[in-house]
Amino acid sequence: MKMNLWKNLTDQHPTQVKENQLGRLLKDRKVGQPLRYGHLGMIPLFGSECTKAPYALPETALSLTKVTNYGQMILKNSGNRPAIVPLNLGYFQLGAQNHAMCTSWVLNAGEEKEFKDACCIQESQGGYIKESDDRFIVLPHSLRKAALALKGKEEYGKLWQSISVFNTQLGLKARGHLDEMKQAFQPELLQTVYHLEPQPEQTGAIFLLNDEIAGIELAPDAAFWAELHTPLVMYCYAPLRLAEAHAQRPAAKGEALNVNGLTSFKMLKERYEALQHKRVKTAETLLAEVGEITYSSTKEQENKEHRLFTVRAGAFAGQMVMHGNQMAYASLFNEKVAMV
Repeated sequence: MKMNLWKNLTDQHPTQVKENQLGRLLKDRKVGQPLRYGHLGMIPLFGSECTKAPYALPETALSLTKVTNYGQMILKNSGNRPAIVPLNLGYFQLGAQNHAMCTSWVLNAGEEKEFKDACCIQESQGGYIKESDDRFIVLPHSLRKAALALKGKEEYGKLWQSISVFNTQLGLKARGHLDEMKQAFQPELLQTVYHLEPQPEQTGAIFLLNDEIAGIELAPDAAFWAELHTPLVMYCYAPLRLAEAHAQRPAAKGEALNVNGLTSFKMLKERYEALQHKRVKTAETLLAEVGEITYSSTKEQENKEHRLFTVRAGAFAGQMVMHGNQMAYASLFNEKVAMV
């Protein structure tokens, strides 16, 4: 799915949403003003089917309490509501083995669970990670296909080769240390967050790489998204821009504001507002077209009224959480975009 949000508006194709179309997942989501930073774009989404905020906040409630062995990590939900473990959640910690999840999960209030199929993301580093208040990360987009394919496989070094290839895409050493990226590009990663900052009441986003959809991210409510946004943008999507820059591929250029013949600030304001309106309408068309893609799902977990599914939809794969019949959370990545 590719569309330049900064070109002319295309015709919309309204259709009745079917239960097996992505439009079902995107129900009640509305687009906001698209943002762009070089090769990377973000269409903020607003609204949600989950109006009662049934989930604990991910950074506030979730913590890595212990690594029992390499590739085995214990997560705890200290909140008083169920907590969704974001897909590919991980942790960096100085002087110990860094780990990440291959899957999402739903933990009950106060529940602690050991995940034996986690990935060690720091090759040949001694020591076990300890409980920490550090911000969690989300695995880079380029590693998500490999990580999801390895869920259920208990082998702590299973992602090292993919991390090594990923590092070379950024011009770094070919080794299975994911924190090579963090050490080399911390300022650039933060700059991406500043340019693609979260909007008030945002509940999700569509991320684009050179105007092609790279991922669809949905949170149950605005408070959940506010905690998920920074680690998601900084560690999952910002590296896509870094890889494009290292490969010296030019960023797609959007439609510029026409300043020819301006005679007043009023005219400038009118042209700017018209351009912004056109971009939103184009984003709405893109959302409608994505909604027509059919998907299939496999249930991975059923926890009372919460159900976790692995999803495949055309070029997209990932996971989603349903709260009863409501779409609560989804993280879908385009497998054809920048995968190792």
